[in-house]
Amino acid sequence: NNLLKFPALLLAGLPTLDFLLASGAGTHSLCYDFTVNCKPAPGQQWCTVQGQVDQKNFLSYDCGLDKVKSLSALGEKVSATITWEEQKTALREMGDMLKHKLADIKAENDMARGLHILEGRMCRQHKSNSSWQFGFNGQMWLHFDSDNRRWREMHSGSNWMKEMWENDKEVTEFLCRSSMGDCRTWLQKFLVQWEPELEPTGPSSAIIDRVSQESAASTLILSALLWILTYIIHLCLQIFLTG
Repeated sequence: NNLLKFPALLLAGLPTLDFLLASGAGTHSLCYDFTVNCKPAPGQQWCTVQGQVDQKNFLSYDCGLDKVKSLSALGEKVSATITWEEQKTALREMGDMLKHKLADIKAENDMARGLHILEGRMCRQHKSNSSWQFGFNGQMWLHFDSDNRRWREMHSGSNWMKEMWENDKEVTEFLCRSSMGDCRTWLQKFLVQWEPELEPTGPSSAIIDRVSQESAASTLILSALLWILTYIIHLCLQIFLTG
């Protein structure tokens, strides 16, 4: 009797799964790369911005001249909209804020003495997450998840900057407002014009990871069920042969 109960107990202990029906359509993204130079050489801009949709450049912006330029057909498609002008104003304000915070970093920490050019990347995925990344000399140092307001180090020497900015309420509010507010609004409004021109994107990385995990779990459960079936058949044969 105990042997007969074993398969049922094993089945009861198996985890249940909510299988994900992943669609083929992914999410479009809108990103802005900021380069802020606190000591520009003659002829250099103190702040420039490159805008990208699905990793393709569509605009450039010079904060000093307050001039935005379309770089592609996608940029031309939205360059006459009110959102385009609102975007220009907001990008200038973001550049000013980053310049101010770069000056604070250099004034308050000796480790930043030789860091003159701050690089920032703001991104928003449609109906998904928002984030910022920051670094120097082509190396990203910090990642900020706007949705949960958490910082993550991306460089071994960035702890001092992480501690400084995660305790700066003004920085936190600015990063959340710009990425979850401005950037999200621009993407929503631009997509009305862009979607017919944009190529479909693949499933998001989160979907791919979850499908992979559930596929592995399904394989494990199937193997367990086959083992149980073999066990039951063997047990039944034993009972039949012994009468």
